[in-house]
Amino acid sequence: MKFAVTPYTIKSIPKFVEAGVDIFIMGNEAYANRLVHSYSNLELEEASKLIASLEKELYISMNIMMHNKDIDDIKQFLGFVKTLDISGIIFGEVGVYQVAKEMAMEDLLIYHPETLNTNLYDPIFWDHLGIKGVTISKEITLEEMKIICKDSPLEMSMIGHGHLNMFHSRRPLIENFFKYNRSEYEDLINNRNLRIVEEIRNEAYPIFQDLHGTHIFRDKALESFQEIQSIRETLDVFIIDGIFKDDEYLLKVVSEYQAILNQKEQTLAEEISKKYQEDHDSGFLYKKTVYDKY
Repeated sequence: MKFAVTPYTIKSIPKFVEAGVDIFIMGNEAYANRLVHSYSNLELEEASKLIASLEKELYISMNIMMHNKDIDDIKQFLGFVKTLDISGIIFGEVGVYQVAKEMAMEDLLIYHPETLNTNLYDPIFWDHLGIKGVTISKEITLEEMKIICKDSPLEMSMIGHGHLNMFHSRRPLIENFFKYNRSEYEDLINNRNLRIVEEIRNEAYPIFQDLHGTHIFRDKALESFQEIQSIRETLDVFIIDGIFKDDEYLLKVVSEYQAILNQKEQTLAEEISKKYQEDHDSGFLYKKTVYDKY
């Protein structure tokens, strides 16, 4: 099993490699949603060379909802990505698959549509289309994940740690709200320190608006310290998403997961998990969501 992280800076990459990270997920905000940091083409080129020199892997995130007006830009960006030393391209839009196929890049694709990969036939279907891997839905249980991963012909990944996105709208909802209230809102666009509170719940959900619309996340981040030992048996890539955090947090978390795997003692996992219980939980690993895909 490999560890993948979303770094905030290029300079932190060597430290992550020392901590045991194998894959770096990076991208540009014009072609990806919910990045921790938007990297320019020059920065992605620099990161690609550095990561390759360290004998690790770079995955480019391209998980936007593609519209007709975006097709030419997607083709141009994929042309640039093709010049880099990368190992994967994360996508969630079938149109991106078609463009990549036309450019003979489908073998790099990793399908991550957030909630849709929920059964063992999903990877079989995508295997027939020649892609590299799929990321399992974040809203199914641990046991279901293991069943899907067990005999999959593709590289299987999951978000095992970090804040989980639960809502995305193309609408600029924060902007619309403050326009309705006739208030200033410019400083709130791309502000990632905002929270939204539901009247009937004592929970504050992280929310932000960017050029792709509005994104709302679960109030608590996911952690899988007590599950990592069993997950490693069937999973190929364990993703640690650092959104709303920083590189220092990511380094600490990676080191703790590695310590658990190296010592193989469940008591250590329980101790570390307990330290995070105030603002982390096990997400949907042990409970079925009330929502199904239709």
